[in-house]
Amino acid sequence: MKNYKLKSLPALIIFSVLWLFFAPASYSNDANYIKTAVLFVAYDQGESNAFLRIQEKLKSSNIPYRILAMGHAAEVFKDDPALIQIDRLTHNEALFDNRDQPLNQKLVYNLAERISTKIVYTGMASRAQAQIANIWDRRGAKVIAFYDNFEPVNSISYVQPFLEELRYIDEFHVPSKTTALSFQSIAVSLGAEVTVTGQPTLEDWDRVYEETDIFLLRDTLNIHPEQPVVLFAGDYSSSYPWAFQTFIAATRMLPNILFLVSYHPKFDGGLERRIIEAQSDGNVHLLHHGTYSTATLSTISSAVIVHKSSVAQQAIYRGKPVIYVTDQNYHNLMLTEQLAIRASSPEPLAIMINAHIMGYRAPAVAESLGIPDAPSRTISKLIIDELRRKSD
Repeated sequence: MKNYKLKSLPALIIFSVLWLFFAPASYSNDANYIKTAVLFVAYDQGESNAFLRIQEKLKSSNIPYRILAMGHAAEVFKDDPALIQIDRLTHNEALFDNRDQPLNQKLVYNLAERISTKIVYTGMASRAQAQIANIWDRRGAKVIAFYDNFEPVNSISYVQPFLEELRYIDEFHVPSKTTALSFQSIAVSLGAEVTVTGQPTLEDWDRVYEETDIFLLRDTLNIHPEQPVVLFAGDYSSSYPWAFQTFIAATRMLPNILFLVSYHPKFDGGLERRIIEAQSDGNVHLLHHGTYSTATLSTISSAVIVHKSSVAQQAIYRGKPVIYVTDQNYHNLMLTEQLAIRASSPEPLAIMINAHIMGYRAPAVAESLGIPDAPSRTISKLIIDELRRKSD
């Protein structure tokens, strides 16, 4: 990985100057006026997890930041000292499950008057985030929108309220070169740039793979070193019960393989438990939350099976073979780019699982999507470089 160096002044001096300049941005929520270097605007769990990785890098570089959080992000950042507590935003129940819910425009203007920042870094998961982005037009801050999905932006419903409301943006940060293609017309219409930065949440899997002792993990789980293991990662879509039953039917055809199941953290695993007890032949084990993460379990798995879970993207990023259990009408980037394969019934699924046990790999690799290494470092460097330009 290339080592970046700040050219005009030693890095320590630059960071010290930035810190002194933005020193009024204490974590007190009592002040009527807040001054900071970076303002994060978060709504969803996914973008919040990515922001946490970026914020770690900024913190280690002594770059001050604050957070506006609403919707599901309010729970993620509720104990963060960088959170700006605004009841009509942070505790707004109308925003929680409605991405289309607008903010009172007077509140939006008040936010811009109260907060002084050099960079606004927002997710794209709600109309309210676009309102906040728009208000920084002609106020001197650079506004960057972070897109946390690998799929083409026009195919993802949850970002449409944001795009419908958006009038002002300087730059989009997107996870891959392939994803960037779908932003071309939007960027031209808004006069914005598109920068490929990667997806910081993928780094969580890097950390797990570096830290996990696979021999110790097998020993702890009482799994023989030579026992073939396959992981199923659950979700909560409406068609998920059918997909899980299809998977269980395939496991009955492969009695010599051990199947581990991790269920979605929003649920208690009751659905999976009932189906496993009623329909499996004893070679399927449900792992409870709080034992091992899906990422950790994947380290000893020859393949990862999903229905529509985003775990597929993370597993592919780490070079794991992935099989989707979906009908033929379902399409996503991982399938169209041949980074994963699909099964729609038990018999083909069993054949694909067995092929992966024998060493089969999909013909393409994740690098074909143009996903950069070290996304959080890439993004934090872009932010720091922009702050340096503004301080010159």
